[in-house]
Amino acid sequence: MIKRILSILFGWETVYLTSNIDEYARIRGRLIDNGVKTKIKITNNSSSSVGRSMMAISSNIGENYEIFVRKEDVHKATQIIYSHR
Repeated sequence: MIKRILSILFGWETVYLTSNIDEYARIRGRLIDNGVKTKIKITNNSSSSVGRSMMAISSNIGENYEIFVRKEDVHKATQIIYSHR
């Protein structure tokens, strides 16, 4: 119960999700430069990572990059992300 309350109050929330590694790096860098702590999650959505071609592996096809910030920083992060795009 206490863990759930703490998670609600002080947890992390997704502020950006992309499959483009350059866009992910740009956005995360901008957040960090502005003092916003981040966590990331990289997921592979391809049907089979074993059978992927070398082209798919080198271009990160099927990978999603999710950026999380602390709940109290969501508003600040959103302003940073969507200003000066």
